[in-house]
Amino acid sequence: MQDDFKEEDADDTAYADGTTRQLDAIERRWNTYCKYTKQDPKYSLQHISLSKINAFFHWLFAQKTGVRERKLSGIRSSYTLKQYWEEFRLVYERETKKKIDPILNRRMRRILRKLVVDNGLTGERRENRCMTIEDLKRQAGTTISTTKQRFHLGEHRIYALLFLLPIAPSGSRPRALPFLRFGDLELSLARDPQGGPHRILIRFRLRFTKTFLGEKETNILTLPETIFDSSLLLSPHTLLLGLLFHHKAFDAPTLTSPEHLSKLDIHPDEHELPLPLKQSMNNIFVFRRATKTSMNGYVLSANEQITYNMISGWTKKFGELAGFGVVVILYTLRYNAGNEFDQCPNISDGLRNLMLQHANSRTFEKHYLGRVVPVDTMAVVSHKEQQKALMRQACSIGYSASKRRPTRLTAEQSASVNDDPKIQDLLRQRDVLLSKVNKSDRVRIRLSKISKDIQSEKARLRRKRKDQVRKLWSREQAVTDIERQLAGKTFEEPPVSPSDGDAHPAQKRLYKALTAPATSTIESEYHRRNGAILSVISYCSIQEPPLPPMTRYKEAATKKNVTNPDDNTAKDATSSALGDAITSVFVKSRAERSRRCFLCVGRATTLQPPDPAIHGLIKPFYSSGDLSKHFKRHHLSNLQPNENLHCRLCDETLDHKMHLQNHAETVHGTVSYGG
Repeated sequence: MQDDFKEEDADDTAYADGTTRQLDAIERRWNTYCKYTKQDPKYSLQHISLSKINAFFHWLFAQKTGVRERKLSGIRSSYTLKQYWEEFRLVYERETKKKIDPILNRRMRRILRKLVVDNGLTGERRENRCMTIEDLKRQAGTTISTTKQRFHLGEHRIYALLFLLPIAPSGSRPRALPFLRFGDLELSLARDPQGGPHRILIRFRLRFTKTFLGEKETNILTLPETIFDSSLLLSPHTLLLGLLFHHKAFDAPTLTSPEHLSKLDIHPDEHELPLPLKQSMNNIFVFRRATKTSMNGYVLSANEQITYNMISGWTKKFGELAGFGVVVILYTLRYNAGNEFDQCPNISDGLRNLMLQHANSRTFEKHYLGRVVPVDTMAVVSHKEQQKALMRQACSIGYSASKRRPTRLTAEQSASVNDDPKIQDLLRQRDVLLSKVNKSDRVRIRLSKISKDIQSEKARLRRKRKDQVRKLWSREQAVTDIERQLAGKTFEEPPVSPSDGDAHPAQKRLYKALTAPATSTIESEYHRRNGAILSVISYCSIQEPPLPPMTRYKEAATKKNVTNPDDNTAKDATSSALGDAITSVFVKSRAERSRRCFLCVGRATTLQPPDPAIHGLIKPFYSSGDLSKHFKRHHLSNLQPNENLHCRLCDETLDHKMHLQNHAETVHGTVSYGG
């Protein structure tokens, strides 16, 4: 063992993966700078000087693009500049195995202050406003009900809400949630010490948090079920039980329905009845990505977790749709939990630090204690009762909430980005290349790059324009509202936008079940909970259709939804159209061509009329050539290893890809040469 020991391993600091990526990014920029100045990066670090560091940081401010020519956001805050300096010192320490000279460090801080002044950097930090429970309820309602954000699988919509619910009461770090596995969950039926009905307990462990100097000790967090709650939107028990029943995760073979929970009791000599999960699922992530398959569209991956950026993007988007004027980040829930713990007389500073996994109170005071002071200080100094509800609303992210706030650009605003000088220059370059008769490979590569640059630049300008519109909306709309009211008019009608009336029937049932009012008896309350769990189960496997293109948004918004899911006429019409589609995908000769996809029509037969997805699956293509493109792009290219190939219409199992292609051509008139 002594021979295997390497002393340099003892010098390596165990940083978390995120910190390591940040240090690697700074080192990559240092290497780029040294290449630009024709220096050896390692030698320059070993022989660092104040002039070299000063030149490097001035060079950083001049950089406009980064890796793969992506536009950099730039340094706009003094805190960002200080963070870069701290990371550079760690890169120096990682390379040289020693700390930077204290005198050089002190002199560099003076240079940083000068850089702040010279570049007009702001000293303001991001507001650490809290997302209160009232704000979370607004976000939850939007997440479940809206159709302006679509998912490949209904289960991902459940994720978008369930991900938030453990953070709200525990203050857990959001980056730990994607690593949550079924083995980290413990469910049990617990006896109420005060004689009330039995309640379901959820215990979970978040093992993957910040890992500086190794993994932290694991906290066990317990969430008891709330009976007679006014809304089930904020019930993690309802959503989690729906997922567990959907995946048949319980170890007891006959525990397959939420109604079975109401029949369970606890032994008289015991306090809890465990509800164990299958051990085979211990290492399976709770939050998993969707995988596109050839035969069944999107399905949940075997064990590929969703990323933090995915869930963060969903949260931000739903925050916009909920009408919040500030960007909703996952940490707003952690901020709220920390401040609630701090103000609670039953929670000591030590317990607060334990739950937030802080070494001491300094971290909380510096980063978490709300700088938007939520205290009615006038009432305090006047010895009057504080207006706590008003102050709570005014100091949270909910102060800015408005459903009238625009969530996307109008057609005119979107088209205005074409007048940008950079876009005009790129368009001229593209036109010059397109005008060439004989295009070499070099010209084609250049043309492809310019086309991508145009798309990315337009997308960036639209995002910037939308942020400007949303930022100015509150002031401009306030002036409009004031003028209209003083003129004796009512509030201005909001612009036409896509209606939520085209939601999938299962989505409507889910929202109705989760927002059902509380009842007066325990039996009816169990019925309400079980109905909501069943709605979650049924929605998990729904494949949501994509959003309509922006050019058709107005038509989609104004179109009346005349289809009633319970209308027998609509069901009969859908069944008749499905029957016609099935007939049309069988050909009488090898030369005959179909215009409908037999695999999509086969999937439509698994849905219940009048499911709105049926219409899209049985819709004919413009030509048989378009069908061939669809078959190759959406089915053949998405064949998964060991995927079961089966034609539902013929009830025939297909052995391999070529067998599928041959069956498609000879039986269903769908050719796929070169696929």
